[in-house]
Amino acid sequence: MSSRLMPHLAVILALISFALPAWSDEPAPLTRDELRALVLDKTADCRKEKDQSTCVNYFSAEGEIAQVLHKDGKRKDGRWFLDDSDRLCILWDGKLKPYCFIVTENKDGSYKMVKKGKHISTILELYDGNTEKL
Repeated sequence: MSSRLMPHLAVILALISFALPAWSDEPAPLTRDELRALVLDKTADCRKEKDQSTCVNYFSAEGEIAQVLHKDGKRKDGRWFLDDSDRLCILWDGKLKPYCFIVTENKDGSYKMVKKGKHISTILELYDGNTEKL
């Protein structure tokens, strides 16, 4: 490459590096083992990002999940599992297709649940066992 092009190439590379997102700032998704340890036999306080409503989930050791919404006490039941892509999946009773989430830990200790690139819900706190008797 000619020495005349080198300064231009350096400028182009510098501009590209500023335009790219800082990938190192994004936390890595939890692995399968980390996900299992996170939810197995745990009660989770959660927030739905769409409307900021809160709920509580219980993830049983047998793969069952129960959710109760705080605003109206409405309950949903289903099954939870981990898929081959290290995602936390929930299949609610009466539904044909599971909701599968990539889970990452936030700096404050909560967990972001992302589906198809969109932040859907947040696990705010976790407690051992079925603390709410769901």
